[in-house]
Amino acid sequence: MKLKNLIPMLNVNNIKNSLTFYDKALGFQVVSDPAAVDEWKWATILSGDTELMLSESEGRPALPQMIDPHKSVDWSAIYYFYPDDVEQLYRHVREAGYSPTPLETTFYGMKEFSLQDPDGHVLSFGQDAET
Repeated sequence: MKLKNLIPMLNVNNIKNSLTFYDKALGFQVVSDPAAVDEWKWATILSGDTELMLSESEGRPALPQMIDPHKSVDWSAIYYFYPDDVEQLYRHVREAGYSPTPLETTFYGMKEFSLQDPDGHVLSFGQDAET
């Protein structure tokens, strides 16, 4: 038996706010039935080859707000993305009005930055620094 794919499902407090963030910041588009957003407060979203599911949950505790995931252990998961051009994505995220961590080259050879979604989920983006 082999697993074929992984699609993280993130719990969110407000599906419409989250969809706006993922569209504006990262170019995700809804690919599931749009009626599910209103009826079930759920959506599958896609950007390039990357897929996520979002599910609105009432009364869900907020995730810790942190500025730098490299200096804290207060996160339960980091969702790590591999864009085709991390520098271009970084510029886009900043121009869209969001506040990512600085774009840095790490000791392990990745050029990366992180960003939190409206619910505090930590999203990190990296590309081999040699690329």
